[in-house]
Amino acid sequence: MNKEFDFDDIGKKTPYRTPDNFFEDMQQKVMERTCGGQRRKHRLQIMFSTAIAAAAILAGVLFVPSYLRTEDTPAGTSDMLAIERSSSDPVDKWIHELSDEELEELVNFSENDIFLN
Repeated sequence: MNKEFDFDDIGKKTPYRTPDNFFEDMQQKVMERTCGGQRRKHRLQIMFSTAIAAAAILAGVLFVPSYLRTEDTPAGTSDMLAIERSSSDPVDKWIHELSDEELEELVNFSENDIFLN
């Protein structure tokens, strides 16, 4: 066996041959078999779902603020102001019914509470 093997002697010829445009045709055939008509269906599905999402967002922006606005409060006031102005809360009634001694005890208790201070 010849120990001095030289690749330059072999050259660039290979014993295998492929038909002309084999690789281009192979790519096209693979794409047709794998994707086929599904690429168009997928694109239409994405466009349809995007249109529905955009319509839902637009409807939410246009109609929800008018739906949430109450008729009792004027348009410029917030809900927090309406809550602060109402004195019909049960907590307010409970505090008004306390005696002075009970209020003092409540204040002392809250001052000594480790969780509040």
